[in-house]
Amino acid sequence: MALGAVGGACLGVTAAYPHAALALSEEEIIQKLFFVPVFMIVDGEGQSLTASVESDAGEEVTAPIVFVSGNSAEGFLEEATVEGAPFAANGDVELQLLGPLYFNAQAQDQSLAYIPTAQSVAAASSIASGTDIAGVPLFAAVNLQNGQYLLTSEQILPVYFSFADLQRNLAPLVEENPDLQSIIGVEVLTLEGLLEGMESNNAELDQLLNLVRLIPDSAAVPEEYRTQYQELVQCYTAEVPGANCPNAAP
Repeated sequence: MALGAVGGACLGVTAAYPHAALALSEEEIIQKLFFVPVFMIVDGEGQSLTASVESDAGEEVTAPIVFVSGNSAEGFLEEATVEGAPFAANGDVELQLLGPLYFNAQAQDQSLAYIPTAQSVAAASSIASGTDIAGVPLFAAVNLQNGQYLLTSEQILPVYFSFADLQRNLAPLVEENPDLQSIIGVEVLTLEGLLEGMESNNAELDQLLNLVRLIPDSAAVPEEYRTQYQELVQCYTAEVPGANCPNAAP
């Protein structure tokens, strides 16, 4: 299914809000990120692989590397092993949930370096041709006629990590009403831009962000990690959320 394309890597399309919303709290931000699976490469002591990145203040800081796909993390570690990288000998891929990871990084005033999948970068580059996609691409459906994001009947704005997943979910709608084929477009956002917007405490922008629901890539969690993912989710949604749950620190 070919969809119309809307360029841009920021929240550049307005939505129709069902009602005014309060500014997002830190707890609400974490809740939106909570069940997104991410992967890190750690050594035998549980220390994560890091990269040097530039902070908002323009300073070079060390940030844990966070992959949004298990296969990407495993592929990176396998390649590093072949190349004889020192960290690879004792390196292991570790599954985490983005919500707790983000919370602990914020508490430690620590940046995180997110690594997108090659597929999402290729899709984003094709949709937003000529635009520099600096970060992990996200995809949202828009109405090309009125420039508004498409909301569900529950007034939710689904934002996908996978363009293929977005297409798959829109397919029944388009098949039922073929005229929508030329009306529905796709806006490319970035995870980093979305987080920056959530952290900005902009009341007007928060009206839109309040509607956002992040939809993880359906292929993000390889088969061998799925039981662990379910156990992590159950642990953090237990009667005492986060009590003794593993993998909660960057």
